Amino acid sequence: MEIDDLGLYRVFDSRADETVAASVNGVTAAAPAGASRGTHEAASFVPDDLESIEATIRDHCIGDSFDQASFDDLLEDIDGTDQFANIGSVAIALSLAFRKATEANEGKTFPYPLGNVVGGGEHGGNTAIQEFLLLPIEAQSFEEAARTNARIYDDLKEQYARKISGINDEGALITTMDDEQTLQAVTSVASDHGARVGLDVAGNELWTGEVYEYSEMGLRLSPKEQQAFMEDLIDRFDLAYVEDPFHEDDFRHHKDLQDNVNDTLIVGDDLYATNAARLRGDGPMCDGTIIKPNQAGTVTRTREAISVCRDAETVPIISHRSGETCDPSISMMALMDTIPIIKAGITDIRVAKLNWLRRQWQKTESSSMASVPISGGE
Repeated sequence: MEIDDLGLYRVFDSRADETVAASVNGVTAAAPAGASRGTHEAASFVPDDLESIEATIRDHCIGDSFDQASFDDLLEDIDGTDQFANIGSVAIALSLAFRKATEANEGKTFPYPLGNVVGGGEHGGNTAIQEFLLLPIEAQSFEEAARTNARIYDDLKEQYARKISGINDEGALITTMDDEQTLQAVTSVASDHGARVGLDVAGNELWTGEVYEYSEMGLRLSPKEQQAFMEDLIDRFDLAYVEDPFHEDDFRHHKDLQDNVNDTLIVGDDLYATNAARLRGDGPMCDGTIIKPNQAGTVTRTREAISVCRDAETVPIISHRSGETCDPSISMMALMDTIPIIKAGITDIRVAKLNWLRRQWQKTESSSMASVPISGGE
């Protein structure tokens, strides 16, 4: 594609923090930002000299033709670092805008929405565990799946009204209950709707350097005890999904947990940071891998990570961030790259991603839901 026009500008994300938006040939995209960030992910910030960076990039590309890989290579060359330490969120905003300007959305296999119904940890809330998640694995359509998550959200809010104290950064409910009480409540309501429950433990945020600390429950667990605790929760609550149960450099215990449980996706986020080199490592340590384009920095790097996942028969799960925009880029990527699960919230600004997929389902003939290697549960 020949680039005729390109621009960068500042917009607000869902936390009212500034982020970078970009346009390529009139097509726009915006960069999200996470609250809990791993040390291995690409830099995420708005450069002070955004205008001069725009001028530099324009000088290198206006009037020239690129494909996605060569355009992303240009961004890497202009930045000059492995983690985009100089241009920050400019890279992913421009890379996503280029992708949207060049690719049609013709996929017919739709992801299951993994919805964050109750939140805590770094995203705000009472629980140490960061996210209590819903996976409507029995749904026969994307519309049914999205509605299932929304109904569970509403039912939980109604049935536990006296124990709901508000919503957090991701539009998830905040409870006054501790982690296990919250998990019991979510599981009880979800089971009435044919959905299974998952957790994003965000182990990095619990790890003190010596133990995993659950302040509300008064627990201080060694890595071995943390593994036993996770196995107990998986067994008692029939968990479908457990993300980042250990800190970002603990490959061993992720692998041990994966080996010890069945019919549960053990998923790495901070562990891999959408980084193909970390994913290659010594082989798959998890059943699933979170894919966040802004962790990688470009679409090309993101797709390389997805390709490594597939080669290792590891499930790619594309994900939003806690500081989000209305940009549906990850929904488009889920459809185009046949990613079986999209983690995109349930309410607030995140419905833009769900609504985009609902509309595609409505107008796409012969569409189907993706295959996910777990069952509907008990």
